Amino acid sequence: MSASLTAGMNESDREQLQECLQRLLASGAILREDHRDLYDWARLHREAVDELCWLAGLKLVWEHDNRLLLGIPQHPRLLRRLRQDETLIVLALWYDFDRQVKDEGRTPEDVGFRVREFSEQFEAKFRHLQLPATTRLLEILHLLEKKSVVRLSETAGPFTDILIRVLPTIRYLVPFSALDEWTRTRDRHLAAGAAGDDVGAEQQG
Repeated sequence: MSASLTAGMNESDREQLQECLQRLLASGAILREDHRDLYDWARLHREAVDELCWLAGLKLVWEHDNRLLLGIPQHPRLLRRLRQDETLIVLALWYDFDRQVKDEGRTPEDVGFRVREFSEQFEAKFRHLQLPATTRLLEILHLLEKKSVVRLSETAGPFTDILIRVLPTIRYLVPFSALDEWTRTRDRHLAAGAAGDDVGAEQQG
């Protein structure tokens, strides 16, 4: 770590700075609800966090209203290519997030639904495509939870009763400015799926 970057920092601050970078590389975001002390520390040391993450190939987005810090990879080697079924799940989640915020007036922190509802809506969005099998869908949701895209709760009961909360970070994973962009992307993936191609999006690795 650069001596100039950590000049004036004590050992505790250097450890916090290192943890910020590690969490952003591992999960793509720091949410205050999960890591309150670390998030608050990062805000107080924004310049150092910005500089270190820039050196590591991350562009930071500070979403103070939503109390999150997002790291967007700037180099291909930091990206993980999503599989076709993972991409379709992300597209469906983005649509549900967008509609609940814009049509139902929910706050970005308040978007959630059961797996049962998500499954029914998925079939309406992607006609002629089947939702991934239960074990595969759960695997995808756990991946997205690890990457700070969703939060899963009430997981002790039936799978269909699991509550999915979509986090505001999805707006950066799928940065559509309008619904017609989503529709074009969906149609492209539907065509690719019909042709048997494995066309996916890219996400932080």
